Amino acid sequence: MKNMKKVSLAVTLFFAAAAFAGAQTAVDKSTKPAVKKPAAAKPAAKPAAKPAVKPAAKPAATAQPAKPAAQPAPAAAAQPADPFEDALAKLKSKDPAERRQAAAYLAQARNPKAAPALLAALSDDASQVRQAAADALGMLNWREAAPKLTELLAKDADPAVRQQAAISLSYIMDQSAGPALAKALKDPQPSVRYAALHTLGVLGYKAAEDEVIALLSSEDANLRRGAIAALGQFQSKKAAGPIAAALDDTDQYARIEAVKALGAIGEKSAAPALVKLLDKAEPAQVRAAAAMALARMEMNDGLMTAYEFVRSPEISLRSQALNVIAAVGDTRSLQFIEEAITAETDPAKKNMLDFTRQRLALKLKTQPK
Repeated sequence: MKNMKKVSLAVTLFFAAAAFAGAQTAVDKSTKPAVKKPAAAKPAAKPAAKPAVKPAAKPAATAQPAKPAAQPAPAAAAQPADPFEDALAKLKSKDPAERRQAAAYLAQARNPKAAPALLAALSDDASQVRQAAADALGMLNWREAAPKLTELLAKDADPAVRQQAAISLSYIMDQSAGPALAKALKDPQPSVRYAALHTLGVLGYKAAEDEVIALLSSEDANLRRGAIAALGQFQSKKAAGPIAAALDDTDQYARIEAVKALGAIGEKSAAPALVKLLDKAEPAQVRAAAAMALARMEMNDGLMTAYEFVRSPEISLRSQALNVIAAVGDTRSLQFIEEAITAETDPAKKNMLDFTRQRLALKLKTQPK
């Protein structure tokens, strides 16, 4: 009996072990992946062809966008104002500075159509406007302005206006202004006196000769210079003696004006005094002016001085020297100028020399032998 139990237990244990082994095998098979053979390498895949781009479908007629509302037409661009007309309009501005600027512009424009408006501006309340208008009318040489300018010279309270009136009268060249200009020689403002002297000389208003001679003894060097210059323009023989005395003036520029005036008058009695001024101890401008004054008297005493200044770097000296040579030079002078032309490299200076050569050659050709 006991043996049977032992056999039964052993059988039971055997089958239990077999069942466990079968279960384990099943588990192993289910979890272990099947070994596959490596597949043959496939060729690289070609890129997929891009689908053809189809045009966007046209919107249905009913889906068209609404048209924008009509825009108003742009306004025409403003045309720039004509500067001349604008200046004429500004002469009536309430701003005196603007009126002055307008008159100044019209002076530069030189348009005679502005004259009537500028003539009216001579009565402007602002002195700077009257001054600018007087300047403009002088630039225009507007003779109709002479009476009003003469009135301003005599009566205007502003010395700048009186001075400008005198200057503008020198452009207009109206002899009827002479008496007012002569009276202005006693104006309290020196600037007005200088302007009046200048205009009297330009006009050649010899009726004021005595008033101008009286100014030769003025303590004001500027007045003396102006008086001498005006008397030279008058070609006043009456003033030749006092002008010759001015060759010793303490002011160098008064001396130069006296030299020029004596040449313009042609007072040969002053020639010896002019010859003395050719001395090299004298200032170059005095020497050149003396040579020119003597040449105007048809005297060639200043030729050597002229030769000296032909090569001067100062154009005024060079110009006077060439004028002396052209006026009283001889055949030797012509040769001198021709040699100077050959040696000169500056085109402008060469042209000056050549012009002198032509003048001198013509003079020598036409003068009596």
